[in-house]
Amino acid sequence: MSDKARLLLDTAIRLFSERGFWDTPTALIAKEAGVANGTLFNYFGSKTALIEGVYLSLKQDWADHIDAAEITGDTLPERLQECWKRSIEWPVANPDRYILLEQLKQSEDISRGTSMGGANMFAAAMALFAEAGQAGLIRSLPTDLIQATAFGQICATVQHITQSDNPDINAISATSFDMFWRGIAVKPTGVAA
Repeated sequence: MSDKARLLLDTAIRLFSERGFWDTPTALIAKEAGVANGTLFNYFGSKTALIEGVYLSLKQDWADHIDAAEITGDTLPERLQECWKRSIEWPVANPDRYILLEQLKQSEDISRGTSMGGANMFAAAMALFAEAGQAGLIRSLPTDLIQATAFGQICATVQHITQSDNPDINAISATSFDMFWRGIAVKPTGVAA
């Protein structure tokens, strides 16, 4: 991605978070980024393309956070739990970006292909679930069901953390993963710390 495209995306993310994505004209994004409005359309052919670009950029930031360091742990459930914890850290540390991402996810402007592309960015995390399936640790479930269930529970956990006073993020994350694991494991024993 070019520096100018990255600048336009970063500017759009900031303005969409402040004003809402439909209340932010492309002319304002271009002006704030220091480029001509026509230049924006050289990189993003329409406002919908820009919105989808923002969506994918936010998803990539989240996936990059999860993948930033090697997942360690003695057992596969422990490695999954570490991945789960990282999945919660990004939205808690980036609440404006997370809220915008959740709004965009509900938008009619995010095509099915773009949504699937965003989900595919979490392939490394899903590979751990595939490994757990091959090892016979989890029930035979469709991958998209596991991913949707995990994502829903992570979002609920983030909401709980962000609405709590002085939450113990590590403890809440561990409990949340334990609840999820008990739902998919063949032998549902607890793994929370």
